[in-house]
Amino acid sequence: MENRLLSYVYFFNVKRDYFECHEYGESLWLDCGRPEVLKGLIQAAICLYHLQNGNVRGGYSMWLRAHKYLIPYLPTYESIDLVQLCGDIDKVFACVPKTWYDQIRTPKEIADLHLPVVYITIHDTDLYAILETFVPVSLEESK
Repeated sequence: MENRLLSYVYFFNVKRDYFECHEYGESLWLDCGRPEVLKGLIQAAICLYHLQNGNVRGGYSMWLRAHKYLIPYLPTYESIDLVQLCGDIDKVFACVPKTWYDQIRTPKEIADLHLPVVYITIHDTDLYAILETFVPVSLEESK
């Protein structure tokens, strides 16, 4: 797995820093010819970023776009279980009141929902071992 994609997974699963996921994902996306599957992964992270910050409208809208980009690549991409990722994010939005889908709420209101945590499942045990001790390098060094 390319270092920037591994960094994406690290920030997604370990740090829950969805903005950093975007940064590493976008760098890789730009250098790899802008594949739609990476666009979908970037947007999946950003949808959770928006949701965390109370922007339900932006998060849900972003998820609908991300989902569209990920579907053609099911079931996996680079050992990432896309079926699980899509299902888990769908479950998150199923826990958000539908009346909020076009609204901006406070981060506290979102936290009070106790939404399920989304993890990226990887179907490569060697990569899990790497993630346990992984320290991302700066974007400039990772290219």
